[in-house]
Amino acid sequence: MKIQAKYTIVYIIVLCVVLFSLPVDAKPKAGFGIFLGYSPDENYLATLIREHCVNIAASLAIFDIVNPDNLLKQLQRLPCKEEQCVLQFARQADMEIIVLGKVERHAQGYAIRIQAFGFDMPYYGRQIVEYNATATVNILDKADREASYIAEEIASQFIARLCETYRVPVILHNNTVSGDYIINGRFTYYTVHTLYPDYTVLSPAGITEINNNTTDGSVPDGSVILIDFKKEADNVRKFYYGRKKEIVFKKGQVEDSCILMACTVPASASTPVVVPLFGYYTSEDYTGLLLWTGNVMPYIGLEVWGFVHRPSELKKHHTDISRNQLALHYFAWYMLTLGGMPSFVDAFSYQYLQQARYYQSQVPTMGSRTTEIYLALIGGGSGMFYKGNRLWGYVYFHLTNMCVYGLLYSYAKPLSWDTDSNRYVTGTRHSKSMYAFAGLLSLIKIAEIVHTLHVPYALSVTSEIGSINVLPDVAVDTYEKVIGISCAMHF
Repeated sequence: MKIQAKYTIVYIIVLCVVLFSLPVDAKPKAGFGIFLGYSPDENYLATLIREHCVNIAASLAIFDIVNPDNLLKQLQRLPCKEEQCVLQFARQADMEIIVLGKVERHAQGYAIRIQAFGFDMPYYGRQIVEYNATATVNILDKADREASYIAEEIASQFIARLCETYRVPVILHNNTVSGDYIINGRFTYYTVHTLYPDYTVLSPAGITEINNNTTDGSVPDGSVILIDFKKEADNVRKFYYGRKKEIVFKKGQVEDSCILMACTVPASASTPVVVPLFGYYTSEDYTGLLLWTGNVMPYIGLEVWGFVHRPSELKKHHTDISRNQLALHYFAWYMLTLGGMPSFVDAFSYQYLQQARYYQSQVPTMGSRTTEIYLALIGGGSGMFYKGNRLWGYVYFHLTNMCVYGLLYSYAKPLSWDTDSNRYVTGTRHSKSMYAFAGLLSLIKIAEIVHTLHVPYALSVTSEIGSINVLPDVAVDTYEKVIGISCAMHF
């Protein structure tokens, strides 16, 4: 009896240790598997991306990370390297998530594909998220530090996407959430239905408010809520975007903004010559040159027409000067002093942002809040061009020009030659229209300033395949003297 009691006590102690060592609703176990890359540069980039994915995921404290080195060794020993074999291995290893990646070299750079698969409820082996992006860079041309920055940026974009998409089921007992997360907010709770072993479905049963892991009402035991990590995703994006700005932008100086203000009129006046030759062509920005030709050249034509047919020249012939002719002359002065600034900013910001995008060097005159506001105020779309957003830049460019012309047209007083008195008779302004255009222009400027301040710089080293792109893409093969133009929408 003493022996039996002795073993019973030992059994109970061991059982308690085991039970209390098993976490209830523990953090999901995540494994980062093989990131494929066949050539040396592909494998180098893939390895860097995997390492940074592990580090960023571990820093978030959302996942229980499987030892990445041991996992890689085990996966390399598998006789079957196909995706289904890897997923089967992860399922048998009781992982909730496994991440797989692939890097392929293309003519212009690399295509990166990273996938995450979930095995617990509610995924059951399905794909959680797929991240597809291209990076137009040769990783072997980069120093180790720059290559690491590029890989870290790609990894952060994927981890943010994973956190944004992933849902973790948490069980409610006695109107309380148990587990490793502090939960607050309004949630839909689900009842769990087992269709067959190891497979369940969730049915919405109601909505409950949770404060510090306690529900505000009675919720059936065994109900499930799905929590997300969107806040963590936003934090990841903000942190790495802010860190990149600190790395690639020099600290903004008031002197830089003052110099830009002083150079506004000369820069605008020199746009027809400087921008296409020393801006777009020198930096091989043929897409920008094409957009400039289609969007800005018509206004330059109006500018030339306004100066050629100026009122002083028309008065020599005693011809009537219409409201439209006066408005075009005023508009020519506007284009000369301010209207050409957006193109100047677009051409040279593209060069600076291109260097910053690939961590080539710290670029000057970028990242200044004062400069953003000034450019958005004085030039149509200048603030957006400054941040590398050409689509919105040209939207504001055309809206501003149309409002400015409407304002000048309403302001102009037509002149008609009176042969009897041998002098010009001045007409009247359209005062109501003038005030209406002035008000509309003010609203557009306010909207442009606010929009500019809230739009991030185009600093991403990748372009996601899932993003929408309606701008043309121009490629030039200097060896064969062939020019190719394409315009597509990717979604």
